[in-house]
Amino acid sequence: MCELGIAEFFQICSAELLNMDSKDFKGKTFGLTIDSRSLKAGQVFWALRGEHFDGHDYIAEALQKKALFCVLQKDRLPKSKIDFPAVLVPDSLQALQELAQIHRQQYTHPLLALTGSNGKTTTKEMIAHILTARFNTLKTEGNLNNHIGCPLTLLKLNEKHRAAVVELGSNHPGEISALTRITLPTQALITNIGGAHLEFFKNRQALADEKLSLFKEIPDKGYIYRNLDDPFLSAFKPKTAEQTFSMHKKADVQGRLVEIDALGRGSWQLNDKVTIHMNIAGIHNVQNALAAGAVALHFGFSEADIKERLECFKAGDKRMQVVKRLGVKFINDAYNANPLSMKAAFETLQAIKERRQLFLLLGDMLELGEQSSALHSQVLKQALQLNPQAVFIMGAMMHQAADSLVKTQRTKIRHFETHRALAADLKALLHSGDLVLLKGSRSMEMERILDYL
Repeated sequence: MCELGIAEFFQICSAELLNMDSKDFKGKTFGLTIDSRSLKAGQVFWALRGEHFDGHDYIAEALQKKALFCVLQKDRLPKSKIDFPAVLVPDSLQALQELAQIHRQQYTHPLLALTGSNGKTTTKEMIAHILTARFNTLKTEGNLNNHIGCPLTLLKLNEKHRAAVVELGSNHPGEISALTRITLPTQALITNIGGAHLEFFKNRQALADEKLSLFKEIPDKGYIYRNLDDPFLSAFKPKTAEQTFSMHKKADVQGRLVEIDALGRGSWQLNDKVTIHMNIAGIHNVQNALAAGAVALHFGFSEADIKERLECFKAGDKRMQVVKRLGVKFINDAYNANPLSMKAAFETLQAIKERRQLFLLLGDMLELGEQSSALHSQVLKQALQLNPQAVFIMGAMMHQAADSLVKTQRTKIRHFETHRALAADLKALLHSGDLVLLKGSRSMEMERILDYL
């Protein structure tokens, strides 16, 4: 719930009040929403324009629900037709971002911004899970990490919060820098730099430059957390104070993998002081947990405190979720996919020794640009190295990649057009003790296969 005062609106460039007197709102706070469906009486309705919608089309609904006033873009409605309380701005999205920055500047406690190619949402959730044991902590909900979601998160800041963890997402050059200027973080973390969203970048170095812009824009008195296991991050020369962390190199915060259990969950040591038994599958989630541990140590938590909090952390929806049905273990990692996260999932499968047959259900990886075909072929080759019973694939890019392999490599690969057909064939092959991975980009909805099973 946003708690805003009318004075903040006067600081937005070129804001104009219509049919309302600011004196009526003096000393009052009010909520804000961009969705007329969720609007409650007394909230402000902020009309945004998107690619597939225009909030100005829902003004009547907002007024019917007794919106306090509406924030509108000047070119969308003639003044003569506005007979209700409104604030007019030149650009409603820009004004929202401006208001969020104004509101954020009133907040004096630590604000951590994090980004990365993989693991940023899970790492954000882990950090917030630890910090909330001691501090009232605001966090980005879900993956609302873009030019709209990020401002909406900042607008929820209030005097009760003692820490904030804000996720920044990007798939175009310049977006991280723009979000950083809105967010004004005092601390920053980059999980890793991999092959995600390559469609809009020339190469991986260009992607690295985009992610590293977060570190570069942190103020001199700020603080960063640097992953030495990532070559781009390891090579970065910070201008601020920092805490380094690593599973393989000497660092301020040290992690060491102990083992992976039958459900793919890692046990690891933090600074050789405690052994942490994760309740979420994935070797890569040990790395995410190490990053969260580094942040928590800087906030004054002990290794024992971190162990207690991480051991009760649970997987998010479709993020390395382990589901057991009729003796078969399914790892549902269908929230998203790119070459780096595919490799991480395969490494976890390789480490699970207690299994019978292995089945891989893989969907297309999107936004990989010109390298898409080669990267899909590479992923299928990596999949076959696990010696699975079968690799079931969906999507045009996976199909094309399979066709590019030599005949001997294609014998275990089968392409399906529908989730239902794939599930039917899989069901006939499954036995108790088998292990199944579901993974693909979000639009592939690979989790639907579980429904048909």
